[in-house]
Amino acid sequence: MRLGFWPLFSALTALPVVIYLINPLDVPSLDPRLRLLGIAPFLIPANSMNPTLENGDHIIVNAWPYRLDTPQRGDLVVFLHPQQTETKYVKRLVGLPGERVALRGGTVFIDGEALDEPYVLDLAQERTPETTEMAERTIPGGEFFMLGDNRNHSYDSRYWGPVPAANLIGRAGKLL
Repeated sequence: MRLGFWPLFSALTALPVVIYLINPLDVPSLDPRLRLLGIAPFLIPANSMNPTLENGDHIIVNAWPYRLDTPQRGDLVVFLHPQQTETKYVKRLVGLPGERVALRGGTVFIDGEALDEPYVLDLAQERTPETTEMAERTIPGGEFFMLGDNRNHSYDSRYWGPVPAANLIGRAGKLL
């Protein structure tokens, strides 16, 4: 039996729509590239990740890693803001669920141990207590603590708290 052109065309057209609606990767984004392919380009909108990523850089966001494995400390993560879910951010994951995180003198402490962060942009002349000090807090289960590499100019988990796992879009990848 031979299928005609229009039934075949209709079926092939409907398939991506069905996949988009099902959202098999459970990506918290309406971007069809992320829902269908699991990857999409992303424009860095600010300097909060300097020197690693600069304002205007283009990266690839890969949704697959966090559907197959758990996020790791040091990952660059694209996610939805915990309260303003239409806003996407890219930050570095520094704290995992159940850990205690604090900032003292600009150094991040995880469970009382100083975290080695060679990627952080430290401009001592721009430091303020708001950017270098944070009382210890415990990260709830299923949530992650995110910080920008340019700590003096980053709006991150210090201000709005940890990010739920459901808000993670994907790992930031290669610069374009």
